Amino acid sequence: MNSLRVSVEKIKENEVALDIAETAESFPALEELIQRAECRFVGSITGRIRIYFANGFFEVEGQVAARVLLPCSRCLQEVETPLRADISATFASELPLIEGGESDEVELTAEDMGLLPVEGDEIDLREVIQEQIIMELPLRPLCGTDCRGICPFCGANLNDGDCGCRAPVFNNKFAALKDFKAEK
Repeated sequence: MNSLRVSVEKIKENEVALDIAETAESFPALEELIQRAECRFVGSITGRIRIYFANGFFEVEGQVAARVLLPCSRCLQEVETPLRADISATFASELPLIEGGESDEVELTAEDMGLLPVEGDEIDLREVIQEQIIMELPLRPLCGTDCRGICPFCGANLNDGDCGCRAPVFNNKFAALKDFKAEK
């Protein structure tokens, strides 16, 4: 049995609590990030999720954690980053119909309201978890706030010391005007 698939009947009978310990490769979107060498996960994705039935909906709440290695956006050195993602989702066996008015208002679908459909007789948490982990990935990870990056001329890591490169001198046609003073 897949540890991230839970029977709808089991949830209706009683609240279900899941302890999660899955490899990143078991999540398709995370596996794709790993294959493209955008990141590497250290250890398992762990967490605790509870699922309960309330008012005709299946409510999912919990938290997952992971550690990921990402390249620093300035110097490209690998940075280990802890991730914590809150999980909150609502599944519905039958998506409610939303009646539209007679005006020109935009109709919302059940998906627009954040309701996820239950497919078959099980709820699969894999998509919800991977989505939240991806949302927690930093856009521009840094090895430190004082990271100096790499030299744009020789590619040396400037955190290791000055590379000795000098900025090239460009032929600036307007250099003669830098000392020009206009009379009023």
